[in-house]
Amino acid sequence: MSKASEQSLINGTCRQVAHTRFTRYWNFLREFIRNPREIGAICPSSPFLARHMANLVPTGDGVVVELGPGEGAVTSALLKRGIPAGDLVLVERSEALAQHLALRFPGVQIIRGDALNLSQFIAPKQQVRAIVSSLPLLSLPGKVAKEILNQISFISGPGTAFIQFSYALYGGWRDIAQGYELDEAQVIWRNLPPARVKAFSVRSSPIRHGESISAEMMVPFRQACPFLPKQEQN
Repeated sequence: MSKASEQSLINGTCRQVAHTRFTRYWNFLREFIRNPREIGAICPSSPFLARHMANLVPTGDGVVVELGPGEGAVTSALLKRGIPAGDLVLVERSEALAQHLALRFPGVQIIRGDALNLSQFIAPKQQVRAIVSSLPLLSLPGKVAKEILNQISFISGPGTAFIQFSYALYGGWRDIAQGYELDEAQVIWRNLPPARVKAFSVRSSPIRHGESISAEMMVPFRQACPFLPKQEQN
């Protein structure tokens, strides 16, 4: 290959990477403009923040549930961490972002739904290793945030980790962390804006998963994943 051809190939690759990154950012920004309170950030999570959150997921069995994956920064870090695609369950409310995630991460289970209904998406007695959340809980109405936390507790069992980041570097967690035991907290400065990550372990679940929800309300993973490739739904 001549130097000119090699340089042309490099330039084409760089343009393709730049276009991909711009497309991801535009998808994220468009959803922020539509509903800034629910998205909670004008920029996707940085690789440094995403990698730190992924590294907090404990080893072991069970699915890893990601809430509010957005354009997939944390999802990518979880996969790079070595978590199998089949063990990842993404819950994304935005239809556009859910479609984007399905194209970017084939084989990952994607549920277009609201975290307020989280217990409907997880099969009874399904072991949950960790819940990784990028939801802007502190900017949501207090009752909504508490109900999401109840849902998280509902699907959790002994040893389940709950990992959440916030742009509030100080305070704001006194009420939101009730029912969880704080294991670790760290500020990630290499993010725009800087973010604080906290990892909790569930002390107790107020309702054992599957006891108080009718069978009709339980939605199996495959039925709740309209954006999965056809071969993944068999």
